[in-house]
Amino acid sequence: MEWDTIETTLQWLGIVSLFTFFVSLAFIPWLISRLPVDYFVRPHRFRHPFSAGAGLLFPVWFVFRNIAGVVVLLAGTAMLFLPGQGILTIILGVALMSFPGKYRLLFTLTTRPSVQHSLDWIRTKTGHPKFIWRLDGHR
Repeated sequence: MEWDTIETTLQWLGIVSLFTFFVSLAFIPWLISRLPVDYFVRPHRFRHPFSAGAGLLFPVWFVFRNIAGVVVLLAGTAMLFLPGQGILTIILGVALMSFPGKYRLLFTLTTRPSVQHSLDWIRTKTGHPKFIWRLDGHR
């Protein structure tokens, strides 16, 4: 591999890194502020996109949300090594997707006080009430 190719690749990685950093600064607080205050404590159930009564647009919305969730999850994983809010972005990626066991995974990811504090700090800064967290540690 020639140095010009490596240099061009590194420049593009730098540009993508800066882009994801600035997008995450705007997008993550917006998404966190849109979640209901009881999102991490209320019971949820998985709804299959082709279940009876789901409607015609629900499968399209289901696929779109899952694709967006995977993209956000991958961006969060990259932000663990690049500038950005990696853990929060991963949590939002998982929250966007629909799969069995999603809420158990979300509850596990958000049991750390530092993660809860970060999520609540963003909610406060965006003018929304803090999340309700279970104190007993059971989900």
